[in-house]
Amino acid sequence: MKQPAASAPATLSPGLRRFLYGTAATTGAAILVVEILGAKMLSPYVGTSHFVWTAQIAVTLISLAAGYWFGGWLVDRSQNLRRLYTCILLAGLYLCFTVPFTSKVAFWCLQFPLAVGSLLASLFLFFVPLTLLATVGPFVIRVLTSVVAGVGGTVGRLSAISTLGSVLGTVLIGYVLIPFLPNSTTMFITAGV
Repeated sequence: MKQPAASAPATLSPGLRRFLYGTAATTGAAILVVEILGAKMLSPYVGTSHFVWTAQIAVTLISLAAGYWFGGWLVDRSQNLRRLYTCILLAGLYLCFTVPFTSKVAFWCLQFPLAVGSLLASLFLFFVPLTLLATVGPFVIRVLTSVVAGVGGTVGRLSAISTLGSVLGTVLIGYVLIPFLPNSTTMFITAGV
């Protein structure tokens, strides 16, 4: 018989609530930075055709779906925030390794037709960290929700904050980070945040 998930504290401190919302905004930004920067990092090897962008967008979306599922599964087993922040830490570490391995993975994937090779390169390099970052939404929703009556407002606030983080990440990567920093530095900054 399935055991009920451990219950969250009845009331979270305002500071912890703000921290969790900040986590959602930061990881939302990181997801969009990785999506855009990933295509930029692959472009010297596989180009910038619609195949490359299609692959990067598709991998990002499948990673989000997998991360949402995994985050929900994980938080239903335990609401211990160490689990959530371990996922975020592992995503950051994985992203650090994408920098030295991008060329090796991309060159290996060039043996396939461009549509397949760019998809494989994006999968190998970005699926795992994007999936781990996407666990944040369902995990934080469950931790923030102590009663069903307020779940709509909680989900709405969290989704809005995460999306605003994604917009910020998009603007930062497009107008600040790519024009002024090397791709490797940008990836390390994203991994560290």
